[in-house]
Amino acid sequence: MSRLSVDQMTGKELSDFIDQQVADLKSSSEQLGLTSVERRDLAVFLRFHLNRENRDFVMRCTYHENGHHPVPSITFVNPESLADERGKNWPVDRSGALKGTHNPPFVCLPGVYEYHHQFHAGVQPLRKHLSLVNTVADIIGCLAK
Repeated sequence: MSRLSVDQMTGKELSDFIDQQVADLKSSSEQLGLTSVERRDLAVFLRFHLNRENRDFVMRCTYHENGHHPVPSITFVNPESLADERGKNWPVDRSGALKGTHNPPFVCLPGVYEYHHQFHAGVQPLRKHLSLVNTVADIIGCLAK
């Protein structure tokens, strides 16, 4: 898999990129177990039900303007209000990749902003990490362990 050298996207390019990610997620929603996919500005909200906890979760994927490599920050928000409550709405993760008790909470997986820009700075995303479908599949896979 090749590493990328991506220049900053313009606002229109980023918006078009997010639109494509939303379309891809919607077409893969059944396989991923997503019950809804909704875009609000630079954020994509993904709702799913986790059987082992018998509750619904909402994953918020927020893209950053002026950032190299269009990889989102990902957090879990209140399913009713969509408010970020700092780890309160995070699922139990047995894999260790979802750091819901960290302050602030973050997802430590390739394809996530914090992974590439804070905790593993300098590790460039592979082309496959620019697909939100792949990143969401990795996160949901962690929750299945």
